[in-house]
Amino acid sequence: MLAYEYQSDGVLRFVEKPEPTAGDGELVVRIAANGICGTDLKIARGEHRFFPPGTVRVPGHEAIGVVTENKSGDDRYAPGTAVAIAPNISCGHCRPCQRGFQNLCANYEAFGLTFDGAFSELMLVPAPAIKNGNVLVIPEHLDLGTAALTEPIAAVIRGFRPLNITENDTVLICGAGPMGLISLLVAKQRGVGKVIVSQTSPHRRQIAEELGADATINPREGDLAEQVKDMTDGAGADVVVVATPVAQVFTDVLRSAAVGARINFFAGLPSGKGDIPLDANLIHYRELIVTGSTANNNADCQEALDLLASNPDLFSPLISAFYPLNEADKAFEAAKAGDNLKVILYSE
Repeated sequence: MLAYEYQSDGVLRFVEKPEPTAGDGELVVRIAANGICGTDLKIARGEHRFFPPGTVRVPGHEAIGVVTENKSGDDRYAPGTAVAIAPNISCGHCRPCQRGFQNLCANYEAFGLTFDGAFSELMLVPAPAIKNGNVLVIPEHLDLGTAALTEPIAAVIRGFRPLNITENDTVLICGAGPMGLISLLVAKQRGVGKVIVSQTSPHRRQIAEELGADATINPREGDLAEQVKDMTDGAGADVVVVATPVAQVFTDVLRSAAVGARINFFAGLPSGKGDIPLDANLIHYRELIVTGSTANNNADCQEALDLLASNPDLFSPLISAFYPLNEADKAFEAAKAGDNLKVILYSE
């Protein structure tokens, strides 16, 4: 089978690999669609901690496919069944798992990160993933290309959990990349009265407006906090999602927040560059709640799949390009370009 593999010299290349076969408790899935995300681009740059020099592995963790071989013992996964793969396999025993943070499992494994993933024609689903509930059946009416948005939507849902969004909130989203725009759509779907998107790119601001943003801001045209306050009668934003890895934004959003606001640091900063100045008095005197989020768990993925299946047309405009697997080089270049949102690889 064809695969797009990270090789020992740190370069992604096309290779022919033996087709996987299912052992006891396992599945084989023919990959129908798989999104390219920031993690994959980081891998391609040779900057991911799970891909040290000498690593040979197939990335890809936003996997959608059709079961071709089922030895799991679970009839839900009969051959021909379309499935979404929740990528993070938790151990269930460590302290984070026991406290509900399966996405932060101390011993976790992950498709495309710690073992071969979905940038291939076929993918083996190991028994621990099936036992752990990582295989989700896709409703028949949902297009498999659109279903590839399940995992990124799940990451946004994870970030929204502690924010307790209400219809009376004004939400500020900083960054209009794919994750910021998904945040916009999820917020609007939850009935938020006003969503403001901050983004330097005019093209991305226009997309945000087309997707339902009530207002957009160019943070280069003036102080972010002052622009937000001008749009909120001086109050500031009740909910803030930082979806851009720009250090200054993490500092500025505290001044942009209303009294009692909830703030999610959704984006991460580059390794070694997370030490930034924050005004603790703003958190103290305004009673701000500042949270972070990373990855997702199976429950987040199931909620995302249900949301996507209930309104696929809401989210499908986020997909800007499809490429066959044998054009993965071009797909990665497209994913790095500023004009594209979500780029999907598919197997012909």
